[in-house]
Amino acid sequence: MYTYTLIDSDDRLTSFVAEWKEAAIDMVAMDFEGEFNLHIYGEHLCLIQLNDGDRFFLVDPFKVSMEAIKAFLEDGAITKIMFDCASDSALMRKQYGVQIENICDLRIHALALGHTGSLGSLVELYLGDVPKPNTGSKKKNQRTNWLTRPLRREQILYALDDVAHLFALKEILEAEVEKKGLAAEVGEKMASAGKKTKGEERPAWSKFSSWKYLSKKEKTYLKHFFLARDTLAQRYNVPAVQILEKHNLLKMAKEVPATEGEFYIYCGTKGPHHADELVGSLMKAKEAAAAELSAPAPQPGR
Repeated sequence: MYTYTLIDSDDRLTSFVAEWKEAAIDMVAMDFEGEFNLHIYGEHLCLIQLNDGDRFFLVDPFKVSMEAIKAFLEDGAITKIMFDCASDSALMRKQYGVQIENICDLRIHALALGHTGSLGSLVELYLGDVPKPNTGSKKKNQRTNWLTRPLRREQILYALDDVAHLFALKEILEAEVEKKGLAAEVGEKMASAGKKTKGEERPAWSKFSSWKYLSKKEKTYLKHFFLARDTLAQRYNVPAVQILEKHNLLKMAKEVPATEGEFYIYCGTKGPHHADELVGSLMKAKEAAAAELSAPAPQPGR
C-alpha cells in the first residue's frame, strides 16, 4: 500500500536532508518504533519512519550511525510533525543524548480541542474512511519485535501508517485551533514539546504507582532489590520482568525476607539465570539497604 525508500547509511540520510533543503522542504512527518524491555534489556531505537508530504522513508538505526541521526533530529531548520512525542523524545534523550528540535506535536492541538483519544481516533474523526493497510491487531503490533531484520511486510505497513496522515491532520487541527481562538495556548505549549518534563529523570524504582505510599524503609529496600534485579537482567540481556516481576519486588520491600529460604519463594525458577544467583544478589542488596538505613544522616552544611 505504501511505497517507501530505505535509508540504511549515513550518506543516504544526509543526502535526503540536503535534498529536502534544496527543494525548500522544511517539514516532515515522523514517528519511531522502539524496543521497551519486551524482548531484550533496556530501551532501544529500532526504526524511524518519515513522510515528506510526497514520499515515505524508513531510517534503519542499526545501519545509520547515531551521529547522523542526531544531526537530523537536532536540525531546527526542519519541523518534525509527530503525535504524542513524549516517549520518543524521552527515549532519544535518555538513551542517546539527543534532543529532538522543532517538533510540531499534534497531540497538543488535539488536547486543546478536547480530544484525548489516539491518533487512529483522530484520523477517523477528521479524515473519515481513509484506506487502512492490513497489519493485524493493534495489540500484536505494539508487542512486535522491532529488533528483527528483515522487517515483515505487516510491520512496515503498520509503521508507515503512523506518518501517512499527519500532514492532513496538521492542516485540519491548526484551522480548528485558530477558529476557536486557541492558537496562543497551543503555541505556548508547543515551545516545550519534546523537552524534558518535571519528574522525568526520577530513578526507575521510584516510578512504582505506590511509591509515595511507601515508608522510608520500604523505599530503600525497593531501590536495592530493583538494582539487583536490573543488574542481572542487563547481564543476560533480557527484559527485567524475566528475572523478577515488579509485584514481587514490591512485596519483598514491604515484607523483607528474613532468610535465604524466604527469598527463594519469590524467585522461582523462570529466566536465564539460576535461582541461586538471583537469591545471592538479593541477599547482598538486603545488606546494602540495611547499611544505608543505619548510616547517620548527613549534617547540614556538609
